[in-house]
Amino acid sequence: MIIIDAGHGGWDPGGGSNVYFKEKDLTKKISDYQKRRFDELGLDAVEVRIDDETLTPNERLARIQSLGAGPDDVLISNHINFGGSGGGEVIYSIRGTRQLPQMIAEELKKEGLPIRNVYTRIGSQGRDFYFILRQTAPNNAMIIEYGFADNDADIKRLLYEWPRLAEAVVRAVATYFEVPVTPSQTIIHIVQPGESLFSIGKLYSVPIDRIKEDNRLTSDIIYPGAELIVRR
Repeated sequence: MIIIDAGHGGWDPGGGSNVYFKEKDLTKKISDYQKRRFDELGLDAVEVRIDDETLTPNERLARIQSLGAGPDDVLISNHINFGGSGGGEVIYSIRGTRQLPQMIAEELKKEGLPIRNVYTRIGSQGRDFYFILRQTAPNNAMIIEYGFADNDADIKRLLYEWPRLAEAVVRAVATYFEVPVTPSQTIIHIVQPGESLFSIGKLYSVPIDRIKEDNRLTSDIIYPGAELIVRR
């Protein structure tokens, strides 16, 4: 089982927030995407946070425990960083190995995200520093930081390329479980500056009318940053 934890939620927007996005919203988008893709690939995946709900640390742990997670399962906790630096990080439990975290980091690098570090952090009494790693059952438990909310390059990447970052994690996990990664028939396309419905339709070989219908568009006008569903 793959457990996907969208960081923060409800009254807690997350420290990795800025004027463009809230961490809790972006981590939920990433988590929803990953859940859908794991389902498409036939991998058993569940989300911890169902919607924009507030979960205390104890409630989050109880939710994970209620899923019946065991040592052989995988736990991914999605987050956005903050604090004057840039790039991604993968922090994994001292109970696990570096193999899957490193695979995830390598796939994220392929999508243009610089990786600052892949590491463990040990707290008091020689245990994991972060509660989500320390107090959950899966040995393959990790926190993925997809960039910094106060870094211009990371902000642009998170705004326009978060589906690619989410897909990178899916590729790594599927490869780890030796499951072939087939392309999704439903794409989330973030409109880039200068793009039009014509150019997007041409990119995916999809009629413009289908894109408009699937996204309930009443005109051909689209704006950078808009999220479009594209069915192949």
